[in-house]
Amino acid sequence: MKKNYFLVALLSFVMVTMNAQFTDDIESYATGSPVDGPNWLEWVAGIGYGTSSDLYSVSGTQSMTVGGDGVDPVLDLGNKIFGTWYLTHQMYVPTGKVAYMNIQGQTPIGSGEWVIGNWFFNQDGANPGVGTIDNSALGAVNFDYPEDQWFEVQVNVDISLGIALATIHIMVDGVDVLPVGTPFTDSAGTTATSLGGINIYSISAENEVYFDDYVFADSVLETQDFSAKGFKSAMSNGTLTMRANENINSIAIYNMLGQQVYNANVNSMNSTVNMSNFANGTYIVKVNINGVEGSVKVIR
Repeated sequence: MKKNYFLVALLSFVMVTMNAQFTDDIESYATGSPVDGPNWLEWVAGIGYGTSSDLYSVSGTQSMTVGGDGVDPVLDLGNKIFGTWYLTHQMYVPTGKVAYMNIQGQTPIGSGEWVIGNWFFNQDGANPGVGTIDNSALGAVNFDYPEDQWFEVQVNVDISLGIALATIHIMVDGVDVLPVGTPFTDSAGTTATSLGGINIYSISAENEVYFDDYVFADSVLETQDFSAKGFKSAMSNGTLTMRANENINSIAIYNMLGQQVYNANVNSMNSTVNMSNFANGTYIVKVNINGVEGSVKVIR
């Protein structure tokens, strides 16, 4: 039976499209055809893409399915080595079925570079509703996901200080799997080449998973706790003004090469930074408010 969760997912899908690098709601493909749009690759040419399906959907009438036929599609994220990046999609795993994906450090795929290890849903069919990331910076991490209903997967990667200091934040169904600030490495601390892509592999004959409403955005994302601090910023005539409901402890400013160009302790609810002598361009401002950190992008 077809299920349409458009009203559930519409808000989160629309909110981030303003800065989107791409979106894909799987509506542009003929039903039953390969999902082979410009942001989709195969691990190896000829191994196969996902397939558009009208069995389940979130927005519109179609989603992408990866079944048990051995296909190996890759979502190309463009080998990002700087900036802040947000990826969200909806996911549906039927009862008892399995799914698999991983984050790759470089595309097109060669031998492969598993940045945080394998990402299993119901590994080997033995753990319905349980997922595992097996080799993150925090080691193996388990999480829960609902079967037979759509849930959101959100990945935030902060590369604003360069790939060597990158961090990752993963949420599944609204719950942290890898918390904000987790190093974007494996358990041995191996640094990724870049944020390359997402590999979705048909790992067994029991593989059956549906995907919908992909959004990949160039975005500075604040944590919920940081947003609750009431932080506001504005740039006017070369002066950056910042305000919060609590004390701003410190401010650090980085250029787009990841170089720190300003750093100060503040301990005030209001602060200004004279940036009139800074080169024109985009800067990342990292702010600590009573121990909670967040970032904003400003343009000089």
